[in-house]
Amino acid sequence: MTVKDRFLLSIFCLTIFFALIYNIRSILTPFVVSVILAYFLNPPVDYLHKKHNVCRSISTLLIITLFITFNILLFSYITPIIYTQFIDFINTIPSYIKVLYYDIYPEIIAKLERSGIDVDQKIHDLFSEGNAFSAFDISKNILNGAITSSFSLINMLSLIFISPILVFYFLKDWDVIVNNISDHLPKKSASTIKQVIFDIDRTLSKYIRGQANVCLLLGIFYAVALNYSGLNFGFLIGFLTGIFSFIPYFGVLIGIAIGLVVALFQWGLDLTNLSTIVIIFAVGQFIEGNFVAPKLIGDKIGIHPAWIIFGLFFFGVIFGFFGILIAVPLTAICSVLIKFFAAKYREKYTK
Repeated sequence: MTVKDRFLLSIFCLTIFFALIYNIRSILTPFVVSVILAYFLNPPVDYLHKKHNVCRSISTLLIITLFITFNILLFSYITPIIYTQFIDFINTIPSYIKVLYYDIYPEIIAKLERSGIDVDQKIHDLFSEGNAFSAFDISKNILNGAITSSFSLINMLSLIFISPILVFYFLKDWDVIVNNISDHLPKKSASTIKQVIFDIDRTLSKYIRGQANVCLLLGIFYAVALNYSGLNFGFLIGFLTGIFSFIPYFGVLIGIAIGLVVALFQWGLDLTNLSTIVIIFAVGQFIEGNFVAPKLIGDKIGIHPAWIIFGLFFFGVIFGFFGILIAVPLTAICSVLIKFFAAKYREKYTK
């Protein structure tokens, strides 16, 4: 078989593979989540198994039990608060729309017209009360449909009941799976592929595991601080800001924007209360940048911030919102691959 034939066969096989993945994507959620969780939990399982000679199955069962217990205790306290505040937030949006329509919007229009700026009638129609409430009702119906749809329900049930079983088997046989994959690598390039995978794992593992802890700690800090500041839905806004802070820059900026908008509706232009909200977010960022992140993540992934922002936009355009969520790991992987090929290029053409 010629090189061209092997290349065409590889392209054909990859096309079939990705087409199959696309067609069964609806049932892949528990498997993908289970592999990610197994990757996170493998180091402590390895530690018990290799350092303390604990049976691999018992180590796996113990770590999974501790992980599930911790999350049950954490979310048994957090989930009711978040759910209550989320429902209250949805129910409060109509009153916010009324304030926007009857108070803020007329004042803005009046100032514009006093400045000699003529406001187009289409803008009046766009911000009319009927359209505003119609858009809110549509959004609420879409959200309710997404929550109650059978597909979402099946995915949720599969994550709750199937994922723990899959995680157990993935963790128990992790070394066997890795060795089987290693045995099927092409012999000529096996060492090179292993080195690239090792570099990717070294780059990502500490960052992802550390960032998960950073997000959780920030979420708890923001939630408690904003809640005690008296901000409406402060616990919900703070916790979600912390969780979404794994999206560099945008996560915390969105949290600050939502917090200030809610504060404006709640307190108006009260500089004391608005300053309190800003100070809480500033303290959170200071603690993250100077204490929490250096301790848990170290020097992170060694990528320039400009490349991280480019990765957020690039993968966001390609994969949508999901691409934004995984942009940093994908950017890190691309960085490792680019460095590898650049080194090969220098070795071949510049020496």
